[in-house]
Amino acid sequence: MTQDLLTQAAAAASDGDLAALRDLLTSSPAVLTARDLEGRTLLDFACRAATEDIAIPLKPGTPEQHAAVDLILEAGADPSAADKDNWTPLHAAAMAGHADLAKRLIGAGASAKLEAHGKEGASPLSYALFYAKAYMGEVLVPVYPDNLRTAAALGNDLDRFVDDTALTPDAYRGLDFYAPEFFPTWDRTHSRQEVLDEALTWAARNDQCDSMAALVALGADVNANAFRGTPLLWACYSDRTEAAAWLLEHGADPDFRHDWGGEGHGDDATAMHLAAQYNCLDCLNLLLDHGADPSIVDGAHNSTPKEWAEFQGSAEAAAILSRRAG
Repeated sequence: MTQDLLTQAAAAASDGDLAALRDLLTSSPAVLTARDLEGRTLLDFACRAATEDIAIPLKPGTPEQHAAVDLILEAGADPSAADKDNWTPLHAAAMAGHADLAKRLIGAGASAKLEAHGKEGASPLSYALFYAKAYMGEVLVPVYPDNLRTAAALGNDLDRFVDDTALTPDAYRGLDFYAPEFFPTWDRTHSRQEVLDEALTWAARNDQCDSMAALVALGADVNANAFRGTPLLWACYSDRTEAAAWLLEHGADPDFRHDWGGEGHGDDATAMHLAAQYNCLDCLNLLLDHGADPSIVDGAHNSTPKEWAEFQGSAEAAAILSRRAG
């Protein structure tokens, strides 16, 4: 019976039916602590609905869906209640880039330090920064994990993670998390070079040029593929034009080919493929200005950036490539 009530309440939250949700919370308060087979609570379901199932790019959700979250919190839901994977509503808000939702959850007492999937460092902030949402750092406090990679992505001072030329132990803390669970497995070495190169990709996707300069001065490689993408590919995916320009001006190869993103996302793809697919027009023009080859094909589909743009429906990018390739 409790499971049925949870299903009904979750549906009401998703539909933004506040009257039905309020009635269920009043008549059956146990629905607040009920869990499904995956350990998900009503608040979890409501936050997923308000973020349109953790949509990337961000989808705002409806005012009624957000009001449903607030109603559930006001009724006394535990904002830090985690499912079987230790995933919390705050993880959902952070990964999707919903700053206001995250602020409301933290205001209700949600912890920013809970780690998902049994991985040290798999905090809400790590998920936000992985997906190029540095602005979430203003809400997800305290900073956790506080390591070199996080500081670089937030544009914070990196000096405290460096002792002469060596990296301090704090630079390496919380690096067990490197990507969401649906990404390929990475056999890490945790070498100094690997840590620097990974931090550079996080700085690039979050448009932190000062961080990139500091990391390169320490030995980070602008063409390194630390994990599923060079700094330039991540900058172009995230449409970070300043970061992409900085990288190109400091030796990044605009035609570097390698795997990118999650499983099956990219095989021998280039930065231009990503800029074209996601209609990142400024980055696309920037790459062309720096001599990127518009006729280059990827390894999975044997397709040019223009064909990637056409497949994705990125008409403006396809038009630029047609005009400039001619």
